[in-house]
Order: sequence, then C-alpha cells, then structure tokens
Amino acid sequence: MTTTKASGGGSRLIAATKAQALAANRKKLASLEGLIRRRLATVVESFYDIGVALTEILKKKLYAAGGHASLEAYLAATKLVGVAQAMKLIAIVREIPREVALAAGPERSYALIGLAKATAEPDSAAELIERGTVAGQPAAKAPVRAIAAAAKAERAKRPKTAATKEREKADASVVKGVRALLRGVGLGAGAVSVEGGEVRVVWTRAQAERAIARGG
Repeated sequence: MTTTKASGGGSRLIAATKAQALAANRKKLASLEGLIRRRLATVVESFYDIGVALTEILKKKLYAAGGHASLEAYLAATKLVGVAQAMKLIAIVREIPREVALAAGPERSYALIGLAKATAEPDSAAELIERGTVAGQPAAKAPVRAIAAAAKAERAKRPKTAATKEREKADASVVKGVRALLRGVGLGAGAVSVEGGEVRVVWTRAQAERAIARGG
C-alpha cells in the first residue's frame, strides 16, 4: 500500500510539473504574440523585434503551447504575419546583428543575406552591409533590385548540379502553368517568377485596372 501511495504521489507531481510548464509556455507565447501585434503597427522600425520574437517561438517550440504542430500552423491560425515574411525576419535575426540590420532595413538586409550565400567568398551579410559594395554603391544603401540582380549573377557563375537543373525545370513549368492559367481566365500574365516557396505575379497598374474592370 505504501508503494502504491508513493507511486500515485509521484504521478501527480509529474502531471503538476507538466501543467505548470504548459501554463508557463502559454503565458510566454501570449506575451510574444502581443509584442508582435504591437510592433506590427511600426514594422519599419520594429521588424527586428518581431524577428526575435518569432525566433524564440520557433526555437523553443512555443507554438505547441497554443495547440499547433508547427510555426507555420501557428502563423496560419493567428494571422500574425505571413509564413514567408516570418522566415525572412527569422533569417535576418540569425544572420545580422540588430543595429546593422536596422540601418539597412528588412528588405535590403534579407537581399544581402541572399547575396552573401551566393558569392564564393566566405563573407557574411553583416560584413557586406558594413563594408561591401553592390553595383558601385555601398551595400547598405544599394537598391534591393540591384542586390537581387547581383545575387542572381553570382549564382549563375556556379556549375549547376543535377538537383539545381531539376528545380529550375520545375520552376519553369510552374511559371508556364501560371501564365497559361491567367491567360485562360482573360487576364494578362504579367511578370511571373518563382522565388523559393513563393510564386509571384507582378502587374503594372494599367494591367491591374484592366483586370478589375473586366472582373466587374
């Protein structure tokens, strides 16, 4: 009987400890979620804080405290930020110190991460921002389009692996399919591109207005 009582007490202690841990994680998740919502109002200045909060949620798997299986599922349910944007902000926090990233801004910082990874030199995005140049300009002030073009040029210099060729073939197929889909419903295809896990369609204002008028 004594053994049974001791065992029962131990089970209750474990259950209580788990409940306390879950409650603490839920409280932390709610705190970070609140911070993100507040910072979204001033996202230009606060993007790094949002990235730090998202990084903590991901690293500590705090999304599980809210009943979600992944960060992606958590973001989809809470609609805090889009998954692609969240991944960009997390990458910036991982790769670039706060003050350096704040000076460059979120889009330029993320573009420079891509450029740093594309170049053969072992430089980091932070190093590029501090002393690098892009298209004859300081990297910290270079247009995002120029940085993206430089990264694309660097990637083109590399010998293509079988996996790269297969991915490019798949991307081209997606682009062709999206263009055909848009034309099939009477819309101009615009500029279609595949970037990572995203498919982007860029229209001019005139194209958008024509599409809206046709839809109306």
